Amino acid sequence: MKTAIEHAEQPSIGSGEWTRRDFVRLSGSCAGYLAAGLAAVPLTARRAYGSRVSGQVVAESDFARIEKLGEGVWAVISTPLKNGTTHFETTSNGGIVLGSQGLLHIEGYMSDEGAAWVAEHSERLTGERPTHVVVTHFHGDHCHGLPGAVSSSQFVYSTPTTKALMAAGEEPLLPGQTLNEEANGRIDLGGVTVGITPRKGHTASDITIEVQEHQVVFCGDLVWNEMFPNFVDAIPSHQVRHCEEILGRAGVRYVPGHGAIGDAAELANYLGLLQDLESAGRRAAERGLTPLEATAAYEIPVPLGEFLQFGGDYVERAFVAWNRELIGQD
Repeated sequence: MKTAIEHAEQPSIGSGEWTRRDFVRLSGSCAGYLAAGLAAVPLTARRAYGSRVSGQVVAESDFARIEKLGEGVWAVISTPLKNGTTHFETTSNGGIVLGSQGLLHIEGYMSDEGAAWVAEHSERLTGERPTHVVVTHFHGDHCHGLPGAVSSSQFVYSTPTTKALMAAGEEPLLPGQTLNEEANGRIDLGGVTVGITPRKGHTASDITIEVQEHQVVFCGDLVWNEMFPNFVDAIPSHQVRHCEEILGRAGVRYVPGHGAIGDAAELANYLGLLQDLESAGRRAAERGLTPLEATAAYEIPVPLGEFLQFGGDYVERAFVAWNRELIGQD
């Protein structure tokens, strides 16, 4: 398959064996967020996480499934809590997009094993190996498996900030292209245009990926479905503003960073949660409340429904993030 751009030098493949350093990376990622409070989550809720199917399932394992969303477009939906057990091979959601001149993988996943599983089934579905990989942000569950995803020469796209944060966290740095953090971009795969939009909020540098011909948006961890999001590295006002911009479009299917695929109606409560936390965070800062005090006074409004939470401190993390942004204190 020909591509419109010159390939980078082929990187080496990781061993796939987990080390102590891998577990350190896990603790700082959204996989660690999931793992930290599993004992407190009812078994029925764990089994329900990410279980709702929106497309045609074309591959499935204990830790993920691949759903076809249109001709040449698939979503990878991770199910780390399937059957009441824990599987961190992929952990994050991602995607596959095929054009006549290229094959795009979205995300590098948590482990070499998980990324290799996606690559294997992607080749089975398309007859091709990926020519491009886009990483939405620096957390290890989205990039730690990059060596397992790369078995042929290809471009790995990330923003300069994401690349710097990956390096600081000792994540794999592969030959790649730097995305412009100040302007929208696109990748022409041949008959399929993939829009790249730089954002921030979940981290200091996020991106969303839109497959315009199929009205599918891959949101990274700016969006979580039916789960309370991880605010550990958040800039929350930016997350609210970008989610207001992303969500709410009729006919669009949104692939969140974690959880099942949703449409605008299904994700309205998630947006409402972010907006309500903003109001509460700003009130708490004005009153001089600590994050712990703000957490004790906060309840998720009943009309917004229930959000799966993995421990008692995740709401507090949201108020820590708002405190950090508004008054410069953790």
